[in-house]
Amino acid sequence: MAYSTVFRLIRAVKTVGEKFPYYSPAATRVRFKEDNNNISTMGINCNLVVSYNKSFAHKLTNEELEKIVLHEILHYINGHHARYMNSPLRDTLPHNIHNIAMDLEINEFIPDLPKDGFKAKDFGLPERKSYEEYLGLINRDMPPKLKKILNSPCLDCIDGCNNPKSNQGCEEDEQANDPCNNCPHQGKGLLPDDLKMDGYSDIYQAILNDLINECEKSRGTGEGSGDTIRKVPKRKYPWEQVFQNIVTAKVTEIIAGFKYRTFERPNRRYVHTPDIIFPKLIDRISKISLAIVMDISGSMGDNVNKMYGVMKSIIDILDLQIDITVLECSMGVENIMRGFDLTRESIESKDGGGTDMGAGLEYIYEHEIEADLIVVMTDSYTPWPNPPILADKTVVLTDNPNEYNGPYPVYPVEF
Repeated sequence: MAYSTVFRLIRAVKTVGEKFPYYSPAATRVRFKEDNNNISTMGINCNLVVSYNKSFAHKLTNEELEKIVLHEILHYINGHHARYMNSPLRDTLPHNIHNIAMDLEINEFIPDLPKDGFKAKDFGLPERKSYEEYLGLINRDMPPKLKKILNSPCLDCIDGCNNPKSNQGCEEDEQANDPCNNCPHQGKGLLPDDLKMDGYSDIYQAILNDLINECEKSRGTGEGSGDTIRKVPKRKYPWEQVFQNIVTAKVTEIIAGFKYRTFERPNRRYVHTPDIIFPKLIDRISKISLAIVMDISGSMGDNVNKMYGVMKSIIDILDLQIDITVLECSMGVENIMRGFDLTRESIESKDGGGTDMGAGLEYIYEHEIEADLIVVMTDSYTPWPNPPILADKTVVLTDNPNEYNGPYPVYPVEF
C-alpha cells in the first residue's frame, strides 16, 4: 500500500520521538507544510514548521525521512536561527555556507545519514566542533571541496560525471553557480539550504529555551526513567503554542490513526482515545471537526477577541479541511459561530452572574455535534458536568490551574 507523503512524514517524526526520547517534546510540536515552489528539499523555520518539497520527500525511504526529520529538529534544538542572526560573519559568508557549518555541527550525532549528508571529514575538518568554530575555519581557509561545491551546486557532479549525452562530461561553470547545461542530474542534489528564516523573531528564543528545558527533564536515566515525566512541575506556556500543539496532535492522530495520549491529569492518570480513528474524507481531503468552548465571562477581559484571530492563523497553516464550531459561554451558551467571524463587532464580556463551561459541553452532547476535538478555554472559575461527558475528546486550557477541579485533561497556559 502506497502511503501519502504527509502520512509518511508524520510517521517519521513520531518514530523520531520514540527513538530519541530527549527530542520527543520537540518532535510532538513539529508541523509540516508542502512548498514545492520555494524549497528543493526540506527546511525548518523558527516556529518548528518543516517545509518540504513533495517530489524530494516522495523519493526517500522511511529510514531516510526519519534521519532528515531528526536533522531538521536538531537545527531547531541547537538554536541555529538565533545563532545565525547573531553571527559576526552573517554578512560576510553566504547563507548556504552558514547552513553547511550548522550541518557539520549536528550531523555527527545522526547515525547512518543519507549519502548526501555532509560531515566534517568530507572537507578535511576536525570533528565535533561548533557551528561558529566551523564557520571560522571555513572563513580562514575554505576547503577545496567546498569551493568546488559552491561553483557547481549539482552535488551529483562533484566527483565527476560520465554523461552519455556529452563528450565533455560535467565541468564547473565558473561564471555562474549553475549546474552545467549537459548534466543529466540537473535540478537534483542542489546545495542544501534548509534553515528557513521567514518570520524570524527573537520571541521564539524564549520558547526554544523552555522547550530545551523540557527536553532535559524528559531525558530519563536508567531504572525509573518512566517516572521522570511525572516529576516535571506544571509550567505555563503561551496559550497559542499549546493550542497549536493540541490541534496538530489531533490532526496527526486522525490522519495516521496513531494512539494519542493527553498530558498528565491532576490525579496523575492518563486519558486514552481509541486505538484507531478513521479520517473523514471529502474530495480526498482529510477533514476534522473542532469545537471550542470559549469563556466570555468578565474575568476573561479583552482576551477573547484577540484569541480568535490567532487561532484562525494557526489553523490556516494546516493543509486540511477543519470544521470549527465556537460556543461562547458565560452561565449558558450565549452565541454559536461556525468558523471564526473576524468581521463582527467585538465581543462584550458578560459581567456578573457566574460562569459555567459545562453548559457548552452539555450543548455539544445534547445536540450531537460531531467533534473530533473539544478545546475549553477558561480561567477555571466554573463547575463541570458530573458525571463527566465527552471526556474522551475534551481538553481544558486555563491560566488558573490551581483553581481547576474538573475531570478533563488540563493544560496550564498564559492567556
